[in-house]
Amino acid sequence: MPGAEGTQDGRLTDVLSTPVYGETLTVLHVAPAGGADQVAAVAATQSAAGWSSTVVDAAALAASPLEGVDVVVLWGLTAAESRDAVAGRTPTVVVFDEDDVRRVLRRPDRWVREFRRTPHTNLLLVPAGLAERYTRTGPPVPLAHRPADLPAAAAVELLSGWLARAYAYGRR
Repeated sequence: MPGAEGTQDGRLTDVLSTPVYGETLTVLHVAPAGGADQVAAVAATQSAAGWSSTVVDAAALAASPLEGVDVVVLWGLTAAESRDAVAGRTPTVVVFDEDDVRRVLRRPDRWVREFRRTPHTNLLLVPAGLAERYTRTGPPVPLAHRPADLPAAAAVELLSGWLARAYAYGRR
């Protein structure tokens, strides 16, 4: 019997065919200055589910050891600009909010920077309402919908499913 949207018997089925937390991953979240609380709540939910999730700020990413890190999650445009520090070393997922998407699409200099970084981005998560617009006019990159109700547990599970999928496909 189907459960909540995207689940069957409590397991996420739209993103992965296996349980999301079935394999233990080590995730490094890179938080923007104003969004550290939400990112910390997401990391805490993942840690409670058995993953090893830590949070650093964007300035500390360059000094953070990446050995043993399975996926790096860059939250927001500021953190995403530090993508060069992890390029080609570990699977990388970028999470944008509405303001980040609009800044990329409206400013040619930001568009070019994102275009230059797309080869090292496994997945870009954007709000559902802007995904089609980003697909038409944004730099080409694997794209999915950002879970809407973060840090609610169901939204974190969906986000974690995308991270597990990025890990499975490996670094770019």
